[in-house]
Amino acid sequence: MKDKNMDYFRAGMDHAWDVIQKDGVEELEKEIRFRNVTGINSRLRLREIDTGVQGIKNLSIKTVTALSVAVLYGEFGFGKKRIERFLDTFEKAAVDLSRGIVTWPDICENIEKLTHVRVGLLEDLEKVSGLFDDE
Repeated sequence: MKDKNMDYFRAGMDHAWDVIQKDGVEELEKEIRFRNVTGINSRLRLREIDTGVQGIKNLSIKTVTALSVAVLYGEFGFGKKRIERFLDTFEKAAVDLSRGIVTWPDICENIEKLTHVRVGLLEDLEKVSGLFDDE
């Protein structure tokens, strides 16, 4: 291993040891899954990173929501009432997802089952995380 790579390796080992000492093996497993999904390499802990990216998550949801409303209005003629109904339903679905009532596999499989449309989200998540290969 080159010196720089060895430095990164040691820093990673130190970080893993710190997580285990403070929060246990389960927390380290969460850190590893998070880093596999996001590709984030940092000395910051998962909690610190999550706090930092919360604003990005919220902005991403708002941009997807705005684009969805624009398409529903522009292409499908949704008016105020239908858009408000969509927004209420979208928010409820997001809350259910965040609480674990439904999962991304549930959502994607249901879309495909009902419409025969494959959205490709699970395949993309699998490529970066390995989380959904058994589902």
